[in-house]
Amino acid sequence: MKWLLNGLLLLFIILMVHRNRADEDLVVAPGPDDDGEGLNVQDKDIYDMYENTQINVCGNVADGVYLPYVGNCSKYIECENNTIKEVGSCLDLAKDNPDICDPNKSCELGYDPVLQVCTYMEEVQCLPTCESFRLSSFCYDNTCTKYVLCYYGKPVLRQCHDGLQYNNATDRCDFPEYVDCVANDCSATFQPEDIIYLGSKASCSKYYVCSNGHPWEQQCAPGLAYNPSCKCCDFAKNVNCTIDAVARNILPYSRTPLRRADIKCPLMGTHFFPHKSRRDAYYYCVEGRGVTLDCTPGLYYDPKVEDCRRPEFVGV
Repeated sequence: MKWLLNGLLLLFIILMVHRNRADEDLVVAPGPDDDGEGLNVQDKDIYDMYENTQINVCGNVADGVYLPYVGNCSKYIECENNTIKEVGSCLDLAKDNPDICDPNKSCELGYDPVLQVCTYMEEVQCLPTCESFRLSSFCYDNTCTKYVLCYYGKPVLRQCHDGLQYNNATDRCDFPEYVDCVANDCSATFQPEDIIYLGSKASCSKYYVCSNGHPWEQQCAPGLAYNPSCKCCDFAKNVNCTIDAVARNILPYSRTPLRRADIKCPLMGTHFFPHKSRRDAYYYCVEGRGVTLDCTPGLYYDPKVEDCRRPEFVGV
């Protein structure tokens, strides 16, 4: 009996030593308000979103389309055959072509992803930047599926699956019937006279006018609805609109209190983990700091793609 107890004690000691070694690079995830003092955090200046993703940046992007470069408003990405052909810079373009700028103005150029041109920085519609200590997201390209998730100043490229689309009103992937993503239906190649009218997918009283590759949102007066036949606002009785405008009251991450992740987060890098007890939630860790995120109602988290999906596709 004594040898059995000694054997169990030795096994317990071995397991504890192994566990301590395995946890050397882990910390208890601090709350979002903690200052993170003592954490071994990567230098923000060397972090590159494009080197920290398995997502194909140019996937489903038409040839000849230029994407903005997250973190640098003067750079752009040229896509060809669903791959990155070149990463260019408007500043380099100005150096190689000195006549491109007005000699009476400072030649500081940036890339405008809406107009797909290099222009003066003060006129550029740059992508948002990731703010320190704040959780937020923003749309990345015209495919309606890619978006950037921000936490503690680190941008992470994300992608919706199974026909889901990024909803900037909720900061997450959503069913397409609740998302007004029409950017991909507008083309910068159209001439000004080729104006396109697009009805909203989420509201009977809203529509979009596409001009110069950008969708401009329009709202009909109260009591009226958009009629695609006349491309105008009309009496609701004359419009066959079946959109269910039920309010789901899903607040975006940026407007809700952050919830601490009840797991140990790796001290370095960005990571996504399944929730311990909920299929419709997951954990997001950034260099030791962890938060709990919810899926859109009706979706489940899939560790295979590290995002929320329709239940029938989880694990496929």
